[in-house]
Amino acid sequence: MEKLGLRNTTQVWAKIAERLVDNLLVRAEQIASAMQVRGFTSPDQHQLRWHQFQLNFSDWLAIVGIGIFWVARAVLGN
Repeated sequence: MEKLGLRNTTQVWAKIAERLVDNLLVRAEQIASAMQVRGFTSPDQHQLRWHQFQLNFSDWLAIVGIGIFWVARAVLGN
């Protein structure tokens, strides 16, 4: 970046920002289309059904296993 100079560095960052904004707008359009296909009209008229999240025994077992793995890795090294 130092070799590019201020003007070229600014142009590079402007292109990166332009692509990020373009990707955000495309993604927002895709989400809006998906909501329309699923029949979403407005928050007042559309009732959302939420799934109640609950951890099962196997979930806790996996969490404990991952914790043991990371503690062992920290103690024993790589």
